[in-house]
Amino acid sequence: MPDFLVIANPTSGSRAAPAMATRAAELLRQKGHSAELKVTGARGDAKRWAADAAAAGVRHVVACGGDGTLQEVAAALEGSTTILGILPGGRCNDFAHALGISKKDSIEKLVGILTSGSPRAIDLGAMGDKRFLTVATLGFDSEVSRFVETRKLWVKGTLSYLYGIARVLPGFKFPRMILRGDFGTRDGPMLLAATGNTPCYGGAMHIAPSAKLDDGLFDICAVTKVSRATVLGILPKVLKGTHTTHPAVTMLQSRRVEIETPDGPQFICADGETLGQTPCVFEVRPGALRILAP
Repeated sequence: MPDFLVIANPTSGSRAAPAMATRAAELLRQKGHSAELKVTGARGDAKRWAADAAAAGVRHVVACGGDGTLQEVAAALEGSTTILGILPGGRCNDFAHALGISKKDSIEKLVGILTSGSPRAIDLGAMGDKRFLTVATLGFDSEVSRFVETRKLWVKGTLSYLYGIARVLPGFKFPRMILRGDFGTRDGPMLLAATGNTPCYGGAMHIAPSAKLDDGLFDICAVTKVSRATVLGILPKVLKGTHTTHPAVTMLQSRRVEIETPDGPQFICADGETLGQTPCVFEVRPGALRILAP
């Protein structure tokens, strides 16, 4: 069994993940570790290979790609002794950012984290049999995420989400949402409800600035129906996490969140992927995943 299994997604971000993963595997071998590299060919490959590696007792599985690739691998490693390593090669890399790992870091620095980083237990978000690492979105931000997810845009990262906002906002209809959790019940037409395991989504949008990866809680940002002009006024504040003081914004915490949308099913997105539709229940899986962090 190799010390490291490196799984790369060739379609992530600028499509540079295979080259990054190849170089990382070379550096790992130079440091005296055995390393195997696999490149995905279809959705589900990363999850299956990570699950097989965990069952075989492989010590480390390294995901090279974006948040969607990490989501697949993390779901497979949940509750195992196998440790997740990260090579950020996606469009936004919000999970890596929450851990202090940057796409701008040199490959030598990233491999150094893999070989000398401290294993850390962090929480996973669960929606039925699906898992998520960052922020599960509902409402306006979910529609923007799906817009970005389903189109081949010429812009990447945060710019792609800002473009999606400009396209989605004019026709957006504010759905009625019923949220239930440790905070009680919230009911009414809303712009969005974002359930955060990490602070950011969309590359640099601090929608849940106080969220922590290891506190066993979700931080939920609920924004009531406001004018479209007000939405445009709030959005720049999200980039800095200062939107939380706006009167339309309520920040909540809970270990479990139940969501209904009486006007009809609404899509749920997380980690740049569509998870499913409402009604739904989010639950925290405390300390379910072991990762290598700086």
